[in-house]
Amino acid sequence: MNVQNAFRRAFRFMTLAAAMVALPCFAMDFTLIGSTLILSGGVVDNDLARVKDSLDPSRVKLIVLHNNKRGDLWNALRIGERIRESGVDTTISGLCQSACGLIFLGGVKRTYSDAQPIRTTFVGLHGAHSRKTKEAMTQLGPQISYFIETMTNGKYPKELMERTVYTKNPEDFIFAQHPTRFPGQSRGMQECLKQPDGKFKCALIEGLDALTVGVITSPEITILDEEVKERLKSLM
Repeated sequence: MNVQNAFRRAFRFMTLAAAMVALPCFAMDFTLIGSTLILSGGVVDNDLARVKDSLDPSRVKLIVLHNNKRGDLWNALRIGERIRESGVDTTISGLCQSACGLIFLGGVKRTYSDAQPIRTTFVGLHGAHSRKTKEAMTQLGPQISYFIETMTNGKYPKELMERTVYTKNPEDFIFAQHPTRFPGQSRGMQECLKQPDGKFKCALIEGLDALTVGVITSPEITILDEEVKERLKSLM
């Protein structure tokens, strides 16, 4: 099985995202449709306050995170905590990595949606790094580890946690795919590491997938309303 091709497009976006700084123009876009709140775009400094203003549990029942690939660590952790405190569920549309992956873990019930094909719908997690120097910030590892462990109710394996949080390259990722991504096999976790030649080497991790490690709480695919899907298409 060639997992390189499956991730080539995602890595092109990821490489660009890793080089970007968190400027206001990349702030998250908030769209409320019925009881569904769509969050798209990068996470920046003022987004925590904006989420607090928008996240009314009496109105918002589901948060859809859409094709989000970058963002500020501190705000992502706090937003994830806020979502959990509010008792709101989360789902994703397409790729949700880095800060987005942490925010997603804040959902009480966490699923993947039918907005995009399941083969291109997954969460990516990695360690912290400096936007300026690209160097790993290992001192933040314990904070990220604690958050992931807490939000997954202790299901995220310790050995996998080390590989997830203490990455050598800022573009190294652990991707959590749906259990049905590879039919007949209980494996959907993939480790993708950047090589010295600039290419990526991806490998499946046996016996693990998004459900077994607690990234999602149910294998159920969330069926989104057509109005929500139309809005997501406009954000592509």
